[in-house]
Amino acid sequence: MIETIYSNENGAGNSTNRVQPMFKMPKNIRQVGKVSGKRKIYIEDYVMTFIKQLAGEDYSQCKVAVLIGQYIKVENTRNLFISGAIEVEDIDTSEDIIFSNDTWTHIYEMIKKYFVDMEIVGWYLGGPGYLLEDEDKILKAHIDNFAGQDKTLLTYDNIEKEEAFLIFENNRLVKKDGYYVYYEKNEEMQTYMVEHKNVQKEEENYEDRVTKEIRNVIQNKKSIPQDDNKGITRLMYTAGTLLAVIVLIVGAAMLNNYEQMKNMQDTLNVLTQNLSNDDTKVTSSQGAKNKVEDVQAEDTKKTINELETSEGSLDVEYVPGDVEPLEEVEEVDNIETPGDKTAENNLKKDDEVVVDDIEEEQPAQEVVQQEVKYYTVQIGDTLAGISFKLYNSANYITKIMELNNIENEDVIFAGQRLIVP
Repeated sequence: MIETIYSNENGAGNSTNRVQPMFKMPKNIRQVGKVSGKRKIYIEDYVMTFIKQLAGEDYSQCKVAVLIGQYIKVENTRNLFISGAIEVEDIDTSEDIIFSNDTWTHIYEMIKKYFVDMEIVGWYLGGPGYLLEDEDKILKAHIDNFAGQDKTLLTYDNIEKEEAFLIFENNRLVKKDGYYVYYEKNEEMQTYMVEHKNVQKEEENYEDRVTKEIRNVIQNKKSIPQDDNKGITRLMYTAGTLLAVIVLIVGAAMLNNYEQMKNMQDTLNVLTQNLSNDDTKVTSSQGAKNKVEDVQAEDTKKTINELETSEGSLDVEYVPGDVEPLEEVEEVDNIETPGDKTAENNLKKDDEVVVDDIEEEQPAQEVVQQEVKYYTVQIGDTLAGISFKLYNSANYITKIMELNNIENEDVIFAGQRLIVP
């Protein structure tokens, strides 16, 4: 539910009741900062441009303006829409900020001329930051001229290029964390800016790229129906060109993949054929080998048969005679020949030599093992200290380094085992 409401807290600000048309929320909105709470502030882009240009590069004083707009309640949220601003020229901000009767008369004349069906929703104070630090003076001017919780104060520091919205809460002005900038057709503010003597029509000095782009989109909406056909034709041409490029890329990729798959298949066929040829060669060589072995076996068998046949056909001739068998000689196991004895003696001598060598080597090894000494490095030990500890002399440092392959005499570690002479 959208309801249009009015603030009658300042009777001078709204002396007549006006009938408002049905309100529609703007479509193009840009959020600035973090917006929270049940009160939201919307300011039209041309108003923001005007107040920044109004402060300009003058760092000697502040500029004052009255904000024009309306209050809109959407469900439980009170929304303040600022769609206009009127400069107040006859106020000296170096002292107390006072709105005289002539000042209010001029303000109402401007509202009647440019901003019909709108009301005063707050005020603006812009200038160098050091002039905006007098909080007591600014608070007094706000309470005296713009009383009510719905009225807002917009400040702009033209040195730091920073704007801020403040609302009246708990008897002080509190800065809002965020607000909205909306973009729509605002003929009233445009007319006022063009006719205002201190405001140029051109806006080249306003360096808000996003704002300019959104304005261009809104202003070009009127010319869209005339160029619909051209725009659609260009769009279709672009889409067709893009589609053709995509098809060419996909086709080239598929062709490349097909060539790669074909080459892979040819390679596999060659490898398979080579493997088949190798198997055939192995089988052939194995068969030839088996045949050779069979022939050799048959030749061997024939030779054996021939030998058996020839042995069986030998004629044995028996010659008669008085032959007496020789007396059996008992086999003597321990028969020693001079040669055997000599060999045995030699073997014994060799064995004795080997045994003697072994017996001589073993004590030598034991002696060597007994002569090797070790020293375990303690915390705080040095090679010089170890040499003095063991030999009461520093002459053994070099020897200890050589035995343990130590290059730097200062590099030893606790727990390290050192060979000592």
